[in-house]
Amino acid sequence: NINAGLLTYPVLMTADILIHKGTKVPVGKDQRQHLEMARTFANRFNFNYQRNVFPEPLAFTFDEQLLNIPSLTGIGKMSKSDDESSALYVIDSDDVIEKKIKRAKSDSGPTEMNSPIAAEIMHLFDLLKLFSSKETIEMYEKAYASCSIRYGDMKSQMAQDAITFISPIRERIQQYIAQPKLLQEIAHSGAEKAQKSANETLSEIREVMGLSSKNIFK
Repeated sequence: NINAGLLTYPVLMTADILIHKGTKVPVGKDQRQHLEMARTFANRFNFNYQRNVFPEPLAFTFDEQLLNIPSLTGIGKMSKSDDESSALYVIDSDDVIEKKIKRAKSDSGPTEMNSPIAAEIMHLFDLLKLFSSKETIEMYEKAYASCSIRYGDMKSQMAQDAITFISPIRERIQQYIAQPKLLQEIAHSGAEKAQKSANETLSEIREVMGLSSKNIFK
């Protein structure tokens, strides 16, 4: 039951990257293989035409570690295509963020001292690492190891830390939403820059491949 998107999406993603000669691509861990394809296509073109046209695109994050943000349900990653309750959105209100996190799946807790964190609950600790301080993370890891963890307290702390992290982003988004004219100007400016960059790349590769008009009509 494989649809065409499984095959065409990585190629379209590659085209979007290479047409602007991107070198740093902000993606999650699940996109790593797509970037490998992009590098393969770039290197193959360079080798076939003996020209260093495309640089190798690499995944980029500020801490150099690719992330895969887990769903609040504990199944898979957060995705806008899933139920809204399984993901946190940067436009969610503080109350919505708190409610979603408090409803996140948990278990009855560990029954043996120093047991490894169960797979069914690992998503909570992974999410905690996104929003909370190192000291907070270590506190709940120790509580889990000592079988004294209270998931309600952990979720409350995570919710407050998530709100602290997300609310400035939401406020910034709302500032832009309130300025539709500015958004149109930004979109128009970005489109012009993208068109210029794309045209330059296409002209170069046509020249390299012998498909430019001056080569065709010699």
